[in-house]
Amino acid sequence: MAKTIEELEKALKKYEENGVAKLYYALLRKSNEMADMLNKTNLATLDLSDAKDKSFDRLKVVWNDAASIATAVKELGQAAGVTGDEGKDVARKPFVDSIADKRN
Repeated sequence: MAKTIEELEKALKKYEENGVAKLYYALLRKSNEMADMLNKTNLATLDLSDAKDKSFDRLKVVWNDAASIATAVKELGQAAGVTGDEGKDVARKPFVDSIADKRN
């Protein structure tokens, strides 16, 4: 089935967004969710005697990946030149200025 003009325009708009900034903000939100989840979990209350309970193993996955996610967030933020204004950062067209600079 052929796509409508609206669907094609919506798809094209995605290429005009700053995907690196968008990814930065998405990972930043996930980092906050991970921190909230870890903070609300009291390890002393986990039932470690139940072999079927995988809560502790799942928590370990979260905290083992925390450093790499934090590093990725920091590097993405620098690469995208985030300002803290998500709407403006994502709407800013990537590479437009650098391409224009190279032509001059």
